[in-house]
Amino acid sequence: MADQSKRLAERSEQARSNPLADQLKEVPVIDMDVHTSFRNEEIQRDLLKHLDDPYKREIEYYLQPGTSSYDGMYPTDNYNRDLSGKLPTELMQVTDPKEDIDDVLSREFHVDYPIVNMLPELNMVRQTDKAVALNEAANKVLVERFLDGHDNFYGLASVVPHDPAAAAEEIDRFASEDQICGVFLNSTGTKTPLGDEKYDPIYRAAEDNDLPVVFHGAAAPGLALDFPTLQHELQTYMANHALAHVYSQFLTLTSLFENGTPAKFPGVDFVFQEAGIAWLSLIFRLNREYKQRRSEVPLLEKTPEEYVRDQFYFATQPLDEPNDPVMMKQLVEMWGGDVLMFATDHPHFDIDNTEALLKYLGNFSEEDRNKVLYGNSAEVFDIDVS
Repeated sequence: MADQSKRLAERSEQARSNPLADQLKEVPVIDMDVHTSFRNEEIQRDLLKHLDDPYKREIEYYLQPGTSSYDGMYPTDNYNRDLSGKLPTELMQVTDPKEDIDDVLSREFHVDYPIVNMLPELNMVRQTDKAVALNEAANKVLVERFLDGHDNFYGLASVVPHDPAAAAEEIDRFASEDQICGVFLNSTGTKTPLGDEKYDPIYRAAEDNDLPVVFHGAAAPGLALDFPTLQHELQTYMANHALAHVYSQFLTLTSLFENGTPAKFPGVDFVFQEAGIAWLSLIFRLNREYKQRRSEVPLLEKTPEEYVRDQFYFATQPLDEPNDPVMMKQLVEMWGGDVLMFATDHPHFDIDNTEALLKYLGNFSEEDRNKVLYGNSAEVFDIDVS
């Protein structure tokens, strides 16, 4: 734990010199993207309590001494993700809600309310019944291990796209949990883009239960082979990690507009996380296409940008790094305080801290800064920060 804490502290040390950092002591902070270490042995053993054979037996096999990995259980790739140990993809394993989330985030990042997702990455699991069973078990572990007994924690109920009707049932099942505040969908690994009408049961269930839908970008295991196809010939994780999150999120966003999803479900807020915000200028391309080809998207009643400003939100992480930091500040200011949400992506290597974000919010009013730090998340996820 000491080495892990040291790595996290090193990420914060320089940013803490920001003159705006003192305001973090005065306002609540919501982190809307906190992950667990889903493949950690402790969490896998928790899954066993909620699985039947054959999938229970399958996990038990991979937990035996002498088995090297979960390669047969979960899709993987062969990228050198951690540069042979030089750049760990996770700064620490997250299995304990207090030690690994609350203590770390409150100490290093001033976070008061973490919104936790299990990040099960099951979209690439081939068998539908297996993906559905593992996903339901993951949601039960989220509630029992990470939410129960931690009143300041909130969670996103994961769904998988394999069976939209089953996903809708999963939303109905977990929506009654007091600390479940949204629906979690991985944008990567889907066979059909997530705006397709076959997924309407998911969005209808979210709307019926007054829950936002959160799309998570990822360079997920197995991604290079199956999604998006343009990545098939990429040779390095550097290229994969640069492209995958943004590509999958823009494809998802485009698909939502192509099929009129925000118009069909006006009560749903759509949230995109872990792709940063530099890609948002691509929304202006959608504006152009909409104006020229409006007949192809008859359900849309206004420009995509107008829908974005009414129903869409974007996590700030990862903060992109132009050589001239003024350009990043301009990007943040272009979208303003109404659509941005602070996120760390704890415990991943490209984690962002609150002070790093604050340096780009210097020209924001106090009201708009607070919207980004907690206000938008509090409203969308229905979190009482009083």
